[in-house]
Amino acid sequence: MAKKDLKVSSHYQEISDTTKKHIENIPDPLTRSIRLKDFFGRTKNSIEGVPHLPAYQRPYCWGEKQVRQLIGDLQQYFKTKSRIAFYLGSIVLHRHKNENGQWVLDIIDGQQRLTTMAILCMLLNRKGKNYPLPALQYRAPASHEQIRHNFALLEQLLPEGLDLDLDKINITVIITQSEDEAWRFFQTLNTGGVRLSGVDIIKAYHLRAIAPPLQPDHYARLWESTGGSLDPTVQRLLCGRFWTHLHARSFNRRNPRNDIIAEFAERTQPAAQDNAYRLAICTGSEGNTSFTLSDQGYALRQPLNSGVNTIHYLIYFSALYKRLFLEHGPDEDVGYKLYKEIVQHSAQSHYLRELYETALLLYASRFGTKNLPAARFWLFRMIFSLRMIKNRVTEAGVRNFCMEWNILDHIAFSFNHAELMSYLQSYTYEINKDGIEGNGVKKRFIMSVYNLFGSSCPQKADDVIHRYDTSLTEQFNNHISSTPSRTF
Repeated sequence: MAKKDLKVSSHYQEISDTTKKHIENIPDPLTRSIRLKDFFGRTKNSIEGVPHLPAYQRPYCWGEKQVRQLIGDLQQYFKTKSRIAFYLGSIVLHRHKNENGQWVLDIIDGQQRLTTMAILCMLLNRKGKNYPLPALQYRAPASHEQIRHNFALLEQLLPEGLDLDLDKINITVIITQSEDEAWRFFQTLNTGGVRLSGVDIIKAYHLRAIAPPLQPDHYARLWESTGGSLDPTVQRLLCGRFWTHLHARSFNRRNPRNDIIAEFAERTQPAAQDNAYRLAICTGSEGNTSFTLSDQGYALRQPLNSGVNTIHYLIYFSALYKRLFLEHGPDEDVGYKLYKEIVQHSAQSHYLRELYETALLLYASRFGTKNLPAARFWLFRMIFSLRMIKNRVTEAGVRNFCMEWNILDHIAFSFNHAELMSYLQSYTYEINKDGIEGNGVKKRFIMSVYNLFGSSCPQKADDVIHRYDTSLTEQFNNHISSTPSRTF
């Protein structure tokens, strides 16, 4: 079907043009223009092979905006009864044979559009129609949830009497039989209005690195079980790995996509070993030596191998992040309330919160959670002292403060909990008087700290300067001594 015979929405033309830019680098791709009916069903014009979503594909994630746009475009097109086909854009496929010798069509680009069209056909089939449906399997729970959500949304949006004709919906299918070219294309995707994130890319990178007899699908399910906790976890891991005097680096905090790909994909080593670096204690004299190995998982700053090693590393820290910051703690746990009420809210600084969470992740991965209450309190005192020192807390200010006092390095290089506590407790600072009086951020922060411990906040700035840190330290010591050690 010639291009002049297609009714092209500007949105899907943009998708097609974006695809075309990247597909130019694929040697000798097979390009065909076919009807959506031929792709969804098995007709004489169908491409040989079974459509399939590869393990490294991100979940189905189209939201209401994209669904509304698609249904609106379809409604407008079919109202006109045009003889020109509706153009849904380009679909990129990687065609290869599976272990049984059958042709498989991995969907590299087009999952979001194809899935939404399949949901629409499924809805119309329940109303008595008989549209063909692609036999696609979705592994991610997030995909299942979004499919259910968009099915319900389409029930509300479906125009009365919509006469959907898949014979009149056209797609351009671009097929490559080169796995490397398919992967490179996947990395560049920015279609459908939802760009692949850095986490999407590193997932695909490491699933692709898994060699038989290991199954990428198994590790894809492990990855997807993390839910939404990987994104904040990876950002904290960047802080922990970059903010060190041994090899100080900076990253684009507002858009860390390229830094995430570089650190957790491109810089990983092409080795199959699943290495975990842990503390070990050697006890005794020559000839009578015993070793105690830490039972923690992975070292935050350790070198990483591609494939299973990086996947397990990220899943370990994602689970640790959930336990430390997302799970509900006991109501009587003052350390938990400190985090929820002050770190998350009244301190009003995402930068300080990010450093605090990074420090606790690094601490728990190195020393475990037995002495977590003390670590929570003393790290809070040091990190959030910046709120008392400065009248305004900035992104650069937090990073410089971290590097000046080697906060993360001290956690990473201390041999035990006691050594780290000695350093944190020896830290001193001078409170800046500006902002203590009135109703600014600093004053609200101070009041929230006093309120947490059931104390009244001094009204005069000089009283706060002389009493704040002493009161804070006394309260910390009281709560630490009365809090039983516990691990989770």
